Amino acid sequence: MTLRDNSLNNSKSKLYERIINSIDPNNAGLTKEQILLINLKDIANEYLEIEQLKDNFVKKVLKNLDQLDFSEFLKYPNYNIKENFLKKEVSAANIRGLNVVSVDGSSVIKKFMNVDFSFLKAIAVKYYFLKNNVSKINYYPDISGYNNYYVQGNYINREESAIDSKISMEMTFMEINLLNKLLERNDDIDLIVIDGSIVIMPINLLFAKDFEISKAYDKLLKEYQKLYLNCKEREIILIGSIKDTRTSALTHLLKSSIQMLKPNAARLNEFIKINYRQILDYFSDVDLFNRILSKYERSCIFNCKREIDKIRDTGIKKEIPYYFPFNFYAFYLKTVQHDTPCRFEFFMDESASNEDAARRADLISSILLSISSYNEFYGLPIPQIEAHRRAVFKTPEINLLFNNLLRTLKSYGIPLIEKRRTRRPF
Repeated sequence: MTLRDNSLNNSKSKLYERIINSIDPNNAGLTKEQILLINLKDIANEYLEIEQLKDNFVKKVLKNLDQLDFSEFLKYPNYNIKENFLKKEVSAANIRGLNVVSVDGSSVIKKFMNVDFSFLKAIAVKYYFLKNNVSKINYYPDISGYNNYYVQGNYINREESAIDSKISMEMTFMEINLLNKLLERNDDIDLIVIDGSIVIMPINLLFAKDFEISKAYDKLLKEYQKLYLNCKEREIILIGSIKDTRTSALTHLLKSSIQMLKPNAARLNEFIKINYRQILDYFSDVDLFNRILSKYERSCIFNCKREIDKIRDTGIKKEIPYYFPFNFYAFYLKTVQHDTPCRFEFFMDESASNEDAARRADLISSILLSISSYNEFYGLPIPQIEAHRRAVFKTPEINLLFNNLLRTLKSYGIPLIEKRRTRRPF
């Protein structure tokens, strides 16, 4: 494939056409020889072409960083990028005397034909940093940081997706509730890291037809609101740390921003020569900013999770304290050399300015760099890693809990009918 600028549009169109045409509805499958000798090589070549397109685009972005200035758009409330640049360098802070809490949970579901059992576990860990690399660690709710379980049966017959949603909400509630109880017992916490998003689960669950799911969502909303208010009143920074995400939210904002900058012969002319809008469709945020960001750099901040606005505007279920007067922001930060950037989320009062949010992002970044740079190949905050290590279910734990339940049921002559997929005789 030729990567000259004036041929990129045609090359990419041909690539699209080739990928589409490779899907033959009349072909039931290929032989192993066809797969090994032709098909896999074609797929590898297609991906190589896409990688070349991506690399070429990133080179143009890095070359034109100064011209990718979004200042003129920041005055518009609906423009969701909240800084005038694409990336900036940040520095690590001295975190001596800082108290950082992280919480994580895990769940295991045992599914049968006549009942489902869910096993949940949530643990919080508190780090007090004596120095940047020396800390004192406490665990909650118990001193060992292992024993905080919840087991329940799901007896009402419902679709598997509904069961999964319900258990996911219960798992999240267990984590948020643990944080709120921890805040009642401690008045020295400076920063909280949640494993995952700090924003409530998808808004569609508010209107779920399944009453039990709708009720669980109401309960979760109230617990989130309590956490937000606790953090606001105590001036605690609440961060959501998302390990892996395939979202393209910031990539789409960049696409529209380049279009709004109106590339022409005098400015950003290199973007005219390539079909940047289609090329950006290949990128996730992590993929793009892994190529753009260097170690100790963060992306611009942007508004995220705008669906929460729907909770404010809906008139349904008025008894729920659904109004959250906050704006939620996200950015990507590359904490170490050999790992991909991590997405971090935080919230601010609606009255806060873009400058206030930018300063908060800089502060968060400086702290995160100090607690996430212990391993050049894995750049997550160390309290988050420890919370996950304690919270994740080990096989012996599940066997101990489930086997005891199974023995009790068998003593009463109650059988559990396994699904066919787990009891195949072959």
